[in-house]
Amino acid sequence: MHTRREALALTLAVPTALTLAACGPNRSSSEASGGDSSSALRFMWWGNAVRDKATRGAIDAYGEVESDLSISAEPADWSGYWDKLATQVAGGDMPDVVQMDEKYLSEYGNRGALLDLEKAGLETSDFEDSSVAAGEVPDKGLLAINAGINAPVLLANAAVFEDAGIDLPDDTTWTWDDLASLAADITKATDDGVYGLQQIGLVQATFQVYMRQLGKDQYSADGAGFAAEDAEKFFAYAKSLQETKAAPDASVSVEEAGQSVDQSLFATGKCALQVAWSNQVVAYDTAAGGKVHVLRMPSMTGKAADAQLWYKASMYFAVSAKTTAEKHAVAFVDWLVNSEDAGRLLLAERGVPANLTVREAIADDLTDADIKAVDFIESIADELGDAPVITPQGGGQFEDILTRCGEDLLFGRTDTKTAGKDLLDQLTSAITV
Repeated sequence: MHTRREALALTLAVPTALTLAACGPNRSSSEASGGDSSSALRFMWWGNAVRDKATRGAIDAYGEVESDLSISAEPADWSGYWDKLATQVAGGDMPDVVQMDEKYLSEYGNRGALLDLEKAGLETSDFEDSSVAAGEVPDKGLLAINAGINAPVLLANAAVFEDAGIDLPDDTTWTWDDLASLAADITKATDDGVYGLQQIGLVQATFQVYMRQLGKDQYSADGAGFAAEDAEKFFAYAKSLQETKAAPDASVSVEEAGQSVDQSLFATGKCALQVAWSNQVVAYDTAAGGKVHVLRMPSMTGKAADAQLWYKASMYFAVSAKTTAEKHAVAFVDWLVNSEDAGRLLLAERGVPANLTVREAIADDLTDADIKAVDFIESIADELGDAPVITPQGGGQFEDILTRCGEDLLFGRTDTKTAGKDLLDQLTSAITV
């Protein structure tokens, strides 16, 4: 299997491959006229055991709707998903329907890999307008449809708080300093090997929230949306968490970054606080035995309205521009996002449904973990900041860049100033504006 960095190289190699793929295996004469030459679909997604089970259930249910259509399930974990997809696109063998992430939407969209769903007739009238727009790529159209709404959160493992004898915080008033102090207290009050907080200096969502609270963002219309000095402040905070033992040391933090949900320090009761996206509440709550509380990210002022959270498409469904079964693929995606039956099967694991009719219809079917995610999304509705700029082409490399720079800092190979400059320089080099 390719490493994550090899995957990025494959992704960057896609432009030529996409051109060649027009004559590749997924291309047929029926495609030009919009016809279907196949009664079989391939559907690829990343996820966890909870998502896999729900998605397979939805595929089986759709078999009752379209009995003559077969759908091949191709699940993958996050770390292997993007190199696999890049390889398939490069070989002209992209699955008909794929799960897509915002960070790669421009990457694949601008290279002609994704179908314009609006032109293909996808129904979106019951969606919140902003949630539909989140799948649009400028000058390319609606290339993906929102599979669910989420927001960055801090998850609290109540069992670890109980062991430490410390109360859960008031997440409407806490600051970054409060978070650091609380986490250090939990580490001190618990057994060796238990920590107050994961090392959030390696987490993209934390970085973006921090930048937004500085009046910046991860991206602007012209490229990177922050200065090296801003990144330096973030890395200084991350370094302080390690020095005070609020978070694990560098070796544990790096190992933790590659763990699955069920093997994470948080899920195994060895970490009190974990940064996540709200759609991940279901998986983490299941793994942690229902002990998860969903908290707002801290702010710099101690005011929830200044946290600058936003509604993000947790992920999307997209259709290959080269599919030989366009009508079947679009109809399947339409069913996934617009059918109440699909909604009752998928619930809120991919995020709170953006289709308002579906959201209302599934209210009585939600699990306790689903309700935690939905309640959080609704609770921050009046506190949201402006929506961020969509990740530009090449920006999908940011997470790996942040990891490299963060690891160099935590292992003492560099200082905060150098780490901030390296982060900005490497991201700027990666972005194609």
